[in-house]
Amino acid sequence: MIYLLLAAFIALCACAQAQELPAKVELICIDPTATGYATFQSHNQKVIANKYGIFESHIRTRTEEYMAQTWRLSRSTDGGKTFTTLIEQVDATNPPPIETDAAGNIYLVRVDWKTGDAFLYRFLAEKDFTDPSISLIPKGQGGKYALALDEKRRQLYYFSNNNTFHTIGFDGVWKGSYELTKDGAHGCNMYPQLCVDADGNVHAAWTTQKHGVYMYWDIHHVMSTDGGKGWRNMDGTPIATPMLVDDTGLATLVSGKDEFEVHTFLANMLAHGGKMHFTYLAQSTPSREHYLRYDIATGKRDVDLFPDFKGETIKIAGLDGFFASRSNDPQSPLYCVMSDQGRIACLESTDNGATWHDYARSDKFGNPYSVGGCREITPDGYIIGAFTDEQGATGDIFQQFPVYLIKIKAR
Repeated sequence: MIYLLLAAFIALCACAQAQELPAKVELICIDPTATGYATFQSHNQKVIANKYGIFESHIRTRTEEYMAQTWRLSRSTDGGKTFTTLIEQVDATNPPPIETDAAGNIYLVRVDWKTGDAFLYRFLAEKDFTDPSISLIPKGQGGKYALALDEKRRQLYYFSNNNTFHTIGFDGVWKGSYELTKDGAHGCNMYPQLCVDADGNVHAAWTTQKHGVYMYWDIHHVMSTDGGKGWRNMDGTPIATPMLVDDTGLATLVSGKDEFEVHTFLANMLAHGGKMHFTYLAQSTPSREHYLRYDIATGKRDVDLFPDFKGETIKIAGLDGFFASRSNDPQSPLYCVMSDQGRIACLESTDNGATWHDYARSDKFGNPYSVGGCREITPDGYIIGAFTDEQGATGDIFQQFPVYLIKIKAR
């Protein structure tokens, strides 16, 4: 009897603790039968929101050689409860990144491995997101890539791991490209990332891969104050292009010098409140999950939390996840959503990354793969993201898995 009472007491304490978290995680199935790589490249935005609803993109099916993959862009007008398909096509491509402007228009980039190019799709709000116009991004094809929107300059930036950096106007006109990076002595550009801060600075970061070996070598960051024309470090050191992509170059080394010989993979970065925020996993023994913060004005690293990135009871870790904030309010909270041992979990910082606290955590779920999300808190006040649940994976490339929407009410 005593044991039963003790077990009941522990269960009640656990429930009370769960209820003490400031918010709940809603998980809503978007597609029950997608491929296991549906949300691949978690650092790209594949779910966004504006006044016209929530928009989400993913890959539904794939082939052995990746030459005929079904991709879809969906829209929800009821807060994510239901989704309708805006477009579905079969192409030699990966999941497309998406962006939205202040007018609510949707911009989507699809690569094409057959032509070697990339394509910008513009879904206009005035057309109710039907009949998209398509623009060519010449030689923009890459296995990994990043997209970011610059509202002030009314243009988009596209950065591919073939080292090219492209600028495209909101009207769909390609403005030009150049080689931003080049191979270094130790590694090549493998996973590029982009974001634009509230001041209009463009931030680029990437994870490199060691030559000839499956080893993610190191992580770097650079920034541009003139819309991608020139680049420098946060401390003001100018860097000519194409810049060496690894530690033999001038770009800021984000990962540790003692982590070169272990996988170091940048999950996400975000500029908020005058700081650059990074989280990455170093697969050392034991592993290290880093949260790093740099001062954009000086380039000084002022926070480095490792080997754990955690709050009071939540400890998040992994190769994927995302930051979210309100970019127009530097004093607003900053959030980070990742996996906590199979559960979607969220940490909150109310001091711009100096300290982190428990915010939300889902029930025990499964095997969340490629957890990614929207950089901006939605207009109605939610943190949103998406992931593929690979629970029960057998290694069969044709095995089907569900894609889920993440919704967490922000403060």
